[in-house]
Amino acid sequence: MRTSRISIITCLAALLSLAAPPAQAAPEAVALPALGAVVTLKLSAPGVELKVGAKAVKVDLSGDVVLRVVASDIDPLKTVGLRVLDLDLAGKLPQGDVTIRPIGLDVAAASTLRLNLGLPPTLTHTLVLGLKVTVNSPEVGPKPVELSTKDVARLVGKLRAFPPTGELHQLQNPVDLVDGLKPGVTAGVITKLGLKIG
Repeated sequence: MRTSRISIITCLAALLSLAAPPAQAAPEAVALPALGAVVTLKLSAPGVELKVGAKAVKVDLSGDVVLRVVASDIDPLKTVGLRVLDLDLAGKLPQGDVTIRPIGLDVAAASTLRLNLGLPPTLTHTLVLGLKVTVNSPEVGPKPVELSTKDVARLVGKLRAFPPTGELHQLQNPVDLVDGLKPGVTAGVITKLGLKIG
């Protein structure tokens, strides 16, 4: 009789184990990177649209950006600053090429990474960039045209982790471009820039 009870209990336990859903791995914690960390991220920007004077330019760009994680004065428990140490984007045109580089040294570290404590938690990545755009194409001019952003470009993306894993960062507003010799005159504009990072 006792053996029979043990057999029934063993059978029930086996059936319950078959019916139970498989154990799932706990989601990885979302956290801010350590201060002082230096991160190099791959960049991809397909279908960038520019205007240089009256000429429209469309180009696929790729390259990388180097960031240093620094302290932020804005909600320091949930936000870090990201200082841009280097940036390099380049792409080929049917005739010529386009390159984008940073303007000078980033001393303000206006780019940020913010932790959002929702369910699930996420990160908001804001890249704030001053850019120098060089367009080398006979369709635009007989020599390379060098323009700079009049104001900074702001690109924002929602991340599941940092470093990013290919999330798209969107340009928040078109950015006017100016010639260094005539800074008061708009000589071009970045109309579309979607940047995949990581």
